[in-house]
Amino acid sequence: MILFAYAGNMNIEKFARTVPSAKKIGVAKLPGYNFVFNSTGDDESAKANVTKAFELDAMVWGLLIELDDEERSNFHDPMWSSALKLETVRCFDMADNIYHAEVFVTQPHAITTHLLPYDWYHAKILKLATDAGLPKSYINQIKLMPCKIDPDEKRRQRRLNNLLK
Repeated sequence: MILFAYAGNMNIEKFARTVPSAKKIGVAKLPGYNFVFNSTGDDESAKANVTKAFELDAMVWGLLIELDDEERSNFHDPMWSSALKLETVRCFDMADNIYHAEVFVTQPHAITTHLLPYDWYHAKILKLATDAGLPKSYINQIKLMPCKIDPDEKRRQRRLNNLLK
């Protein structure tokens, strides 16, 4: 299968620990979707999600990752993660080659409209987008999205320190 990865799943090294067959194909764009922070996190903050868009020029950037179908249950089991579903999408690599891939989308019951992402999570997404080589204009769009300071200072410092590794 091919996964269109955005946000935390763009960390191929970490993803490959769970899915050993994972191989990066390259940077890709997913037209007709928006990148948002509206998935309800266990820590009372918003996490990344993609949603179908109404705007004709809407686009999410991410990475295409190829992996063995047999390893699907290593990273997605609907029994323990009812908040996410894999949706089949059509996306394009940098040379405009078409790929049929799957993307994680948050289910309606797990969407929030009143939470913001924590600052360390926002910084993590920006770092992963930069490391992945996503377009600067797209990274700047994410940079402008609001976030909030994590009230758990120990967690905040631990997460920010992890970004430096």
